[in-house]
Amino acid sequence: MDLEQAAGFVLEEGKRYGIDSFDLIATDSEDIGIEVFKGRIVSTETSRSRGVGIRVLNNSRPGYSYSERFSKEALSQMVRDAMDQTEITDPLDMELPGPKPLAEVDLKHYNPALEKLDFAWMREQGLTLDHASWESDKRVENVPHVGVGKSSTQSLIANSKGIFVKKESNVAYLGTGLVVAEGDIKKMGSYYRSGRDISQFDPSYIAKEAAHRGTELLGAKPLPSGVYTIILGNRISPQIFGMFSSPYFADAVQKGSSRLVGKLGNEVASPILSIYCEAHTPDYPGSRLVDAEGIPTSARTKVLENGVLKSYLYNLESAKKDNVSPTGHGVRSYSGRAGTSFSNMIVPLGNKTREELLSSDSHCILVTKLEGGAGCSAVSGEISIGIQGIYYKNGKPEHAVDRITMNTNYFDLLHKIQGISNEYSDSYSSIKVPDILISEIHVAG
Repeated sequence: MDLEQAAGFVLEEGKRYGIDSFDLIATDSEDIGIEVFKGRIVSTETSRSRGVGIRVLNNSRPGYSYSERFSKEALSQMVRDAMDQTEITDPLDMELPGPKPLAEVDLKHYNPALEKLDFAWMREQGLTLDHASWESDKRVENVPHVGVGKSSTQSLIANSKGIFVKKESNVAYLGTGLVVAEGDIKKMGSYYRSGRDISQFDPSYIAKEAAHRGTELLGAKPLPSGVYTIILGNRISPQIFGMFSSPYFADAVQKGSSRLVGKLGNEVASPILSIYCEAHTPDYPGSRLVDAEGIPTSARTKVLENGVLKSYLYNLESAKKDNVSPTGHGVRSYSGRAGTSFSNMIVPLGNKTREELLSSDSHCILVTKLEGGAGCSAVSGEISIGIQGIYYKNGKPEHAVDRITMNTNYFDLLHKIQGISNEYSDSYSSIKVPDILISEIHVAG
């Protein structure tokens, strides 16, 4: 059976067993890629994964099960297993939605031309990028990773109320990671391009950008411990904001694992900061017309606006608990339970260039690389993370820095934001945050 046939069979089985209410999510994805090392193809990979998962509500009692086999026997057993669970679970106060009109927006998630890309194309691109990586800078000592590939996914959401929505998406990628050296100092630089427009895949540019990201950190040394103005570069700011997305989820608030409990309508950040969830932006990986529970999404959900907390993000269950409408932010894999997520997390562009931000303080650290995240907690907000970057004095670069640690708290950091640049990174990402200027950050040297 294909994806639609499997979903249709499960819907019929649910009706045959007389289940009160149920929904399902199904996905079928394929990944193809190669790795190149020193002018040779060192690995090729073709993988496929597919599965269908059901959530049953029988007398309001939930049951979950999934199958990665699409035979009638396996899918029927999946339905029975979910039904069996409903005998022991506690009632869940939640109602599944019926079909509603979806926005007429082309999200540009699928490019048929990508399906024609084969191993011959990957080989050509990979060998060209490998050669360009070695030639990108005389300080390149090794090129341990060159990768080329593509992935395609079909997904489907359906329920007993009549929802049946299918989506196709695909994406290709090309990137390199290289080691540069100067004396005894070695640094790693990497750069990937992902997306659906392969005309943007320029191996020479990719190699030079990866080399730049490594060489700019050569000669790095630590700074004395102290309080500094920090600029999170637009490659790094999405990582920090992404680590702390869960405090905005209603289910985290309801469980007491968010410091934003009771903060709706309050100022929780600098007045120049806004955070939006924008689900209808074409060619963004997080865009979607309907969430994983069948709720239509909105073009924009204002989470933070001018520093004021405007909304939590809700799925069906958390919305019912607060007696509000779901916001269309339910997520679920076929093998898991429903959760919450941003569609695309967007911090609007500011009106200053990065150079203007760097000139705003006599001493400033531009952060271009993070080292791990074990010292960060979305519950408490604590941030203790190694950083690398460039130290600026009076707006001019002095030297690269490493072996220093940024110590702060995310919820304090939000209030210390003093500037936002007018440029995003060019990464294919569902989190878009410009360069962020933050004052009075403790740095341990």
